[in-house]
Amino acid sequence: MKKYNQFEIFRFIGAISVIIFHTARNTGFYNKIPILFQNGSIWVYFFFVLSGFMLTYSYSDKEVNIKKFYLTRLFKFYPTYIFSLLLLFVYSIKYKEKLVYSIFMIQSLIWGKATDQNYNYSAWYLSVLAFLILLFPFFLKLLKKFPKYSIYSAILLSAYTYYTYLIFNKYSDNSYIYHLINYFPLMHIASFLLGMVLSYKLKNISTKKYFSFLIIFYFAFLMLFIQYNKVILYSSTVISVSFIPLITFLFLDKGFFSNFMGNKIFVYLGSLSYSMYILHVPIYHIYRKYFHEIDNVCHFLIFFVIVFVISIFSKLFIENMFYRYLSKRYLKENS
Repeated sequence: MKKYNQFEIFRFIGAISVIIFHTARNTGFYNKIPILFQNGSIWVYFFFVLSGFMLTYSYSDKEVNIKKFYLTRLFKFYPTYIFSLLLLFVYSIKYKEKLVYSIFMIQSLIWGKATDQNYNYSAWYLSVLAFLILLFPFFLKLLKKFPKYSIYSAILLSAYTYYTYLIFNKYSDNSYIYHLINYFPLMHIASFLLGMVLSYKLKNISTKKYFSFLIIFYFAFLMLFIQYNKVILYSSTVISVSFIPLITFLFLDKGFFSNFMGNKIFVYLGSLSYSMYILHVPIYHIYRKYFHEIDNVCHFLIFFVIVFVISIFSKLFIENMFYRYLSKRYLKENS
């Protein structure tokens, strides 16, 4: 199966945007960068769509062994996640009572806990993704059996989710409602399904064309639209839908842009995106407590280098090593 490495650099860009969003708001450069790279929540929707897209691409032509599928996902993501929780003890041991819902990754299901500012608030994404991964084999079975109805359902659910967001956003001063429309797993099923149906429709297109200029044009358009849009509230599934053309062009392109974006350096940077995403908040807590507030470019760059280096370590000695060990022991294979 062909690997579409051109997506990897966008995962890295998304991870950087999330880090900037969480840690650089008090710096002088934060308000000078485009909103697309300033607002990390935008890229979380991209991650949900891309996750549904790539999982469907990988499993649409084979039967899903549910046990093996769940264990593979668990072995892939969980060791680094546990490492992120252990780092929090360097920050403070008084939050140990929050380990219960964090260990089981259910914080997105508990009102007010998804983005607890004293804990790893970026992990709400992993909590939601775990919920979606649990549902994926059943969604895929329905998609294969009823492709047309699945597409209609994804579209209708996306519209309904956005409508729900608009209605309840008026009352988002209430923390419970804010949690519901932003972090509750049911509000992200539509984004995941959009990625799934998009992958299912595109996979059988045999004629690939040169979309390199369209990729560049659309990405520039998206950046300008987000920056200057006054017409529509750019939130919820509207964000997800806005990434569909970009993912489509990247998948179908066989031109210079995808070849360039698929080079080994960018692929490696993309492979660090998960560690960077899940580890940056604990490192941020530690940096602020023992070193300095991130209130200027210099401190942000030092912090970013620390995150980057620790992510390399985590990729090599935690994510990859534990994945190979656990896969060999429990999946009877070397992966």
